Amino acid sequence: MNALFALISARNTEFFRDKSALGWSLLFPIAIIIALVLVFDDDNPSLYQLGVYGVTEEITQLQTLKHIEIIHYDDLAQAQHKVARHLVDGLISGDTYWVNPDSAQGYILEQVILSKLPQLQTKPITGDAVRHVEWILPGIIGMNMMFSALYGVGYVVVRYRRTGVLKRLQVTPLGAWQFLASQLISRLGATVLSSILVFVVIAVLFDIQPQGNIALLVLNTVLGSAAMISIGLLVASRTRSDELCNGLLNILSWPMMFLSGIWFSLEGAKPWVRFMADCLPLTHMNDANRAVIIDGAGLLDISDHLLFLVAIICICLGIASRTFSWD
Repeated sequence: MNALFALISARNTEFFRDKSALGWSLLFPIAIIIALVLVFDDDNPSLYQLGVYGVTEEITQLQTLKHIEIIHYDDLAQAQHKVARHLVDGLISGDTYWVNPDSAQGYILEQVILSKLPQLQTKPITGDAVRHVEWILPGIIGMNMMFSALYGVGYVVVRYRRTGVLKRLQVTPLGAWQFLASQLISRLGATVLSSILVFVVIAVLFDIQPQGNIALLVLNTVLGSAAMISIGLLVASRTRSDELCNGLLNILSWPMMFLSGIWFSLEGAKPWVRFMADCLPLTHMNDANRAVIIDGAGLLDISDHLLFLVAIICICLGIASRTFSWD
């Protein structure tokens, strides 16, 4: 029993002496709860989403209605596309109201709108609703890639440093950038291959037929995976503690899991929430993959997403190679 208590005491002493790990174990759950409350707590939830294009005086009569979220668009074609695919329940521009006749929520919203504004001219927009499996598949694959990339690389490098493997590599001609590149390429191959296999299996099971070029899906998946692996390498470039590495990776992965559109759309989200989401690589990868699968987007249509991912790769790998510590 004395040996047992001695081991318990030694482990507790080790944990409390690691100030970084102790700090993360206390601060991380508090930060996550505060963030979730700020982002998702809503005392007046919306049941319907109404798009508005241009300056519409009639909209003032609708702003008093509860549970209707008004979303302003700068592109009429984009707004009409949202209505056609059931992503928005209705659209008003000037004296015209657009609705998809096949949308159940659009039908209810149309009755409410016309009761307030009977002078509006109704125009139907046809289009099939996005199937839930088509919408959620890119998000689930992206989430799996995120965890594989961040934790699969971060923990390995920290373990190498803690067990002295990196010290042995330091005396070889190997440069920091070469070591980081080897970790990136190795993990990238496994992550992309597993993502492709998952996509093929689900596509066959649920008859998912991407509207766009398959090569664009592969390109975006490669860049998205490389971006998240680069972030994992940056976190592990100087970290020695497993607990600190876990805390840092958690504080990076949780916002991406909730704000990158994995489970639900951020259409109409608060501007600051949308800004935070647009700073996350997983958001850009998910949005680009959905655009290709659902809307048949081309290279130019998703070029902004691809450029963002390339920038993340270059910045994170550059900083990681500069600040990398072998011991």
